Amino acid sequence: MRLSILTRLSYEVRAPATFIFAVQCGGGFGETVLSEEIELPPGVVADFIIDATGPNRLVRFSARPGAFELVYRAQVETDHVADHRRFQGGAVIEDLPPEVLPYLLPSRYCQSDLLTNFARSEFGGYPQGIGQVQAIADWIHRHVSYCRNSSPEGTSALDTLVSRAGVCRDFAHLGAAIVRALDMPARVVSCYAWKLAPADFHAVFQVFLGGQWVTFDATRLAPIDGLVQIASGRDAADVAFASYFGQVTPRDMAISVTAG
Repeated sequence: MRLSILTRLSYEVRAPATFIFAVQCGGGFGETVLSEEIELPPGVVADFIIDATGPNRLVRFSARPGAFELVYRAQVETDHVADHRRFQGGAVIEDLPPEVLPYLLPSRYCQSDLLTNFARSEFGGYPQGIGQVQAIADWIHRHVSYCRNSSPEGTSALDTLVSRAGVCRDFAHLGAAIVRALDMPARVVSCYAWKLAPADFHAVFQVFLGGQWVTFDATRLAPIDGLVQIASGRDAADVAFASYFGQVTPRDMAISVTAG
């Protein structure tokens, strides 16, 4: 299926500032990027960077005071099909590829070291691997309420476990943290959820099973086969769609994804 993606992000800059955006499709769900372009204000020169930790595609530039808009357009071919049945057990840690080892460790928003007792008592009895991960996603869906504007950006997995409410970022953090507490690599992924109405940015978590990354969405808001990956990392600090350094006020965000 061919998808047309259009993203518009508007800001007011009050003093010279630097932006780093992660909005380009990353191809992590098997998509093929057929064409893409980024439209920036006149006179702005951008650096296009590959972040090796993802690897994620980043756009960095400086902006003068005033209003500006970033526009991203892409044509993507996708045939993503979600099928968890063929993924069974988790890997022995000494057999894991070196590049996934960082995703075993706690991070700023995924404090897996503080969730070990909870994870083992709640999910230790399930079959190691897909059985545990599916049980974790099911538990989060049942016990955590999805509430817009319910959590600030600094909310961690532990905060969400206590409050039992959050947005997609919080669901992804909690899922990744509990999985890591059971000694399986897990990461957070930002994506375009094109089957949402309307389409939007979304966050899910992935677990390294059967030699590859397998996607889970504890919110159950967006079908797994309706996602286009943007970036992946240890937590939201690695995959934010926009980071800025300076006096900046976000003004508007619009995302459109059409099929055909």
